Amino acid sequence: MKDASVLIPGSYDPVTVGHLDLIRRAAAEYREVYAVVFVNPKKHCLFSLSERMRMLTLAAEDLENVLVSESDGLVIDYMRDHGVDYILKGYRGEEDLRWEREQAAWNSAHGGYETILLPCSEALRAVSSTEVRRRLAAGEDICGLVPEKVLPLLQKRQKGN
Repeated sequence: MKDASVLIPGSYDPVTVGHLDLIRRAAAEYREVYAVVFVNPKKHCLFSLSERMRMLTLAAEDLENVLVSESDGLVIDYMRDHGVDYILKGYRGEEDLRWEREQAAWNSAHGGYETILLPCSEALRAVSSTEVRRRLAAGEDICGLVPEKVLPLLQKRQKGN
């Protein structure tokens, strides 16, 4: 295990099995993992900040070295304020990779922070929060796309209860 900490930023709207896979991989590799729900005022989220925090906390509760947190600031400010060593981001394909490289370059230029980019496993390439939200809106099955511990919360929301 590397004696370093990593930040996995995201909107987690909602948390998916892809997010959890990345968090688990990081937890096995790094001393400390910060899974942080970032609030972007330009982004309209389906789930409130408290709902996203609850889902992410449930999903990661069995991982002792994972700290779930929230922020409405910049990633580089969070890293500086919490003494985090690296940013860790996953990507599904070339489009994601291009976007993440742009973000990595900005974070490096403005904060001096290195971003580690990990490809997702082939089995998870089609998993995204966007797809979960689409299926929720259409009343379709979301099993296999979200962590088991989160599924009841989303199904309850889907049924309008």
